[in-house]
Amino acid sequence: MSKSLRPLFHPNGEKYHLALVEDAESILLAIRDFLVRDFRVSVFSDFPSASDYFSGENCDVDLLISDIALPGGSGFRLVEQIREKGCRTPVILITAYDINEYIETIKSLSIAHILTKHSNLSLQEIFVTAWKILSGDIFGIDKYFPKIKIYFPSELLGKTSPANGEVFSVTIRNTEERIFWTDRIGAYFKEVLKIPESVSKLVLDEMVTNGMLRAPRHADGTYKYQKWIPEKDMLIADDYIELDSEDYILLQYGFSGDWMILSVTDPHGTLEKEEILYRLRRHILPDKKTGLPEGLTDSHGRGIFLMRDQLTHLIYNVHKGKKTEVIGLFNTRHPIPYKNISVYEIHD
Repeated sequence: MSKSLRPLFHPNGEKYHLALVEDAESILLAIRDFLVRDFRVSVFSDFPSASDYFSGENCDVDLLISDIALPGGSGFRLVEQIREKGCRTPVILITAYDINEYIETIKSLSIAHILTKHSNLSLQEIFVTAWKILSGDIFGIDKYFPKIKIYFPSELLGKTSPANGEVFSVTIRNTEERIFWTDRIGAYFKEVLKIPESVSKLVLDEMVTNGMLRAPRHADGTYKYQKWIPEKDMLIADDYIELDSEDYILLQYGFSGDWMILSVTDPHGTLEKEEILYRLRRHILPDKKTGLPEGLTDSHGRGIFLMRDQLTHLIYNVHKGKKTEVIGLFNTRHPIPYKNISVYEIHD
C-alpha cells in the first residue's frame, strides 16, 4: 500500500471486489498479485469465462479491469454486457495495441481509463487508477509518487530547480508569467532530464493556456478571457490576460527518477469527461471526404490531442464546478509515448 493512500474498504467493511480479465498469464498473475493485497480479485483468462460470470443477475463487481483483445471476444463486449444489465460498474481497459484504433468505441462506451501494456507496465499505475476510481479521492501528484516532496511558493524563497523527488509549485496570474514559466521549465527539463524543449514546452503551454482561457467562465457560462465563435467551433483569446484573483492557477513541476511531472490546477472544474473524449475522437478519426482528422480546424480540443500524443500518461481530475487538475507524466527511459489517458470526474 502506498504511504499516501489509506486502506480502502467497501461501506460494508469488506474489500472492494475487482474482476480482472487478461489472457497473458504472466500479466494476469502480476496484476492479481499486486492488487490482491488491497482488493478481492476474481480472475478470468478469456471472454467466455468472464462473460459467463457477468451473465448473472447481480452486479457484485465494483470495478472491471480488462484487456481489450481477448480469446473468444473483447473487453468492449464485456463492457456492453455490463451496461445492458444496467450495472454502473466502472472500467479500466488495458491493451498492447494503439489506443487510437479503438477511439470510436471508447467514445461510444464513455470509457475514461485506458492503460497500455508497454514494456514497462506499471502495476502501481493500475493500482492508483483503481484506488482513485473507488475512493473518489482523485487529486494529487503524490498518489502516483508517494515519496515525492511538494513545495509551495512560500517555501521556495526564489528556488526554481527541483532536485530528484521534488515538485515545486508556482502561481500563474497573467500572460507574462505563463510565458516566463513555460520557458524556464522547458529549459530546466532539457538540462536535468534531456527532454527536448519542444515536448515539455508544448505540454506545459497547453496545460496553462487551458487553465487560463477555457476554465474561467462568467455566471452565464460564457468565457471570461476569450470569445467563442460557435459556427466555426473557434475560440479567440485576448492578446494579454490578467487573471482575476479567483482565477489564478497553480502550476507544479519536478521529477522523480525517470519521470517528468507536470500539473496545472484551476479553481473552476468546467472540463467534462464527455467533452475530452469527444475532442480526442475528432482529432484522431479521419474525415471520410478529406482523409484528414475531423477536428483539424478545431482550435478547441487540439491541446488535449497534442498533450496525449507527447506524454506517457495524461490524467484529468475534475470536481465539477470546483476544481480541475491536469497531470502530465513522461517517462524518459521509454520516450515513445504510451498515450495512456485517465479521466476522473466527481460531483457533489
